[in-house]
Amino acid sequence: MQRVLVTGANRGLGLAWVRHLAARGDEVFATCRRPEAAAALQALAEQEEKVHLLPMDVADEESIRTACAHIRQQGAVLDTVINNAGVLYEHETVDTLRPEHLLHACRVNAVGPMLVARAALPLLRPASRPVIFNVSTTLASLTLKTFSGYYSYSASKAALNMLTRTLAAELRPQGIIVVAVHPGWVRTDMGGPQAPLSPQASVEGMSTLLERLTMAHSGRFWTWEGKEHPW
Repeated sequence: MQRVLVTGANRGLGLAWVRHLAARGDEVFATCRRPEAAAALQALAEQEEKVHLLPMDVADEESIRTACAHIRQQGAVLDTVINNAGVLYEHETVDTLRPEHLLHACRVNAVGPMLVARAALPLLRPASRPVIFNVSTTLASLTLKTFSGYYSYSASKAALNMLTRTLAAELRPQGIIVVAVHPGWVRTDMGGPQAPLSPQASVEGMSTLLERLTMAHSGRFWTWEGKEHPW
């Protein structure tokens, strides 16, 4: 049994992660800003005794510390942190880009995962194979970003990729694996109904990758299919 913290667990990929992990018997600390308003997540927690709901706003450092302190009080060790929570502003052009959107995207998509990772480190260090699993996007690839739009999302996730790379280098001597992962184009509120990949299929692929991660994978950018993604 693994013990896993999932952010942004109320819908989309986060909810699919919680379902997948619970189905295989893992203990899941499922976090989102308002668990009391997350009907599907609440229903799942009522069915699965190993699913624990915790409020966490990744844009609020005190909220992150409080959630991790609660996990620590339960005496739990974390095997994996899945930094899934994210925000996307659509239809951005150079003329319509709003600086507050860009700053908020960076706060949620880049700074938030780093704060979660830092707060969770005392819980991860005792694990036999601790992993920080940062959900990124192909839109963050400098190599492949040859089209316009998605300024805030692309830039903030590219920042997450750099932070992933840097954190992996620092934590390597401690035996903690840190990766960035593109989940594919997924049918979620963020990905839209035309996306070819279901949340379940994406999570199943990412879970297979997660299970086979070693220190050789750390500090690198992967796809949900387990292939290396260009930076």
